[in-house]
Amino acid sequence: MRSTHDDIDVSQGSSISVETDDLFLLATALAVLAVDARDWSHEAAIARCVTEWSADAAPFGFAEPDLARSGAELLEASALAESLGLKLERAAVEYANGEQHRSDVGGILSALAGILAGGFLRNLTVGAGAPTAAIALLITQHPEFRRLAAVVGQPVAAAIADHPELLVSPAFVRLVRTLVASADDVAMGATGVAPTVAWFLGDEGAGVVGLGSMAEALLLLAGRNAYMATPLTMTRSSTTSVSAPATLADAAARIPASGAGKPQVRIERYADRRGGASYAVYIAGTSDFSVGGSEPFDMASNLAGIAGRDTAAQQATVEAMNDAGIRRGDAVSFFGHSQGGLVATRIAASGVYSTQSLVTFGSPSGQIRVPDSIAHVAVEHAEDITPALGGAPIGGTDGRERIVVTRGLFDETGPPPGTSPGDAHHMARYAETAELIDGSPDPRLTPMREALSGFGAGGWATLYRAERDRG
Repeated sequence: MRSTHDDIDVSQGSSISVETDDLFLLATALAVLAVDARDWSHEAAIARCVTEWSADAAPFGFAEPDLARSGAELLEASALAESLGLKLERAAVEYANGEQHRSDVGGILSALAGILAGGFLRNLTVGAGAPTAAIALLITQHPEFRRLAAVVGQPVAAAIADHPELLVSPAFVRLVRTLVASADDVAMGATGVAPTVAWFLGDEGAGVVGLGSMAEALLLLAGRNAYMATPLTMTRSSTTSVSAPATLADAAARIPASGAGKPQVRIERYADRRGGASYAVYIAGTSDFSVGGSEPFDMASNLAGIAGRDTAAQQATVEAMNDAGIRRGDAVSFFGHSQGGLVATRIAASGVYSTQSLVTFGSPSGQIRVPDSIAHVAVEHAEDITPALGGAPIGGTDGRERIVVTRGLFDETGPPPGTSPGDAHHMARYAETAELIDGSPDPRLTPMREALSGFGAGGWATLYRAERDRG
């Protein structure tokens, strides 16, 4: 029997604690209460005027003093709620900034550890010179050493092969995120950059060298076929009538399935009562985990997207949007899985379109800054390593408007035997999580729900497929 959690955790940004989120929620609730109390006071004043000036309401004149007193008290309650809400919000922001400061200190220490580790590796392999390298080579070639390595390594490799579920855990995901975030520091330390200079150049300093730089380097190492841009051939397939999605689960079900030869982008156009139009763009994940092929949603686009560059997958999506009639400033909502979420986030962050909502499922897009005006929800499984490949997400007040919904697929007993590391990343599992989100009463999800309800009436849906033209 599959062990699956039905609980989700909603947070604002991924480095702010639950206590801070509660403060923001209370501040929002108090702001709503202030508005309601002001409205109630106004209604009490109207009722008092009616009893005072209407002959029909004269028998209820005895209530005028109570109505006047209630109206005044409601106005006072409104002012107090508004004042307390503002104070709570300021306290939450200060707390978040303090927490981000602690996180920054932890990041600096992690960066220093990475720089020192890289320097140690450099000294070990280069600084000791050829004699050390030669001795190490001789030792590794010695039969006894190889036998020892086999004795030690074989059980580990066999255990992972027989029990891939060992790699399906939140702890492993956290380890991957830490390693990805520290890769640039280790690389600079290994090249002999002084620690102070490496810190200044890294993410914790000027940001000259970081995760994007490492992704760019991997892209270069992957060869010309990965690095060079290619023209695309777009194919528009079936166009059908469709109704607007009523729930997030409904929208999640419309994201195209990844796979060779399959459409990668689905665009839906909805008509509102005034004759205007709004659009939803659904983007598939990676279809090819190699480089050099005809698939634009490949590993090259993954690396380029993390490096902060425009990608073939992004180009394909924008060309599909142009063909569908979406123009600059049009109202658009984006839904993307994996690489599709990375593409959607980059397009939404560009500001070209009037993005109403952005929902990503298992995407490595946490480092991309998205305007606060966008209802931004990132859905992540605690056992899915793909979001961790995007490094440490934006935190503090900068990341507060990014609503992160996290779900652990398995309880404390862990995943059942035979569970693959990719199982937590499948869109089918994220579709289950979308259903749980639909049932959540958390008010932080309200902007996303309002964006869904604002699509208008039905319209049409068109599927698109793009292929690289390598000549």
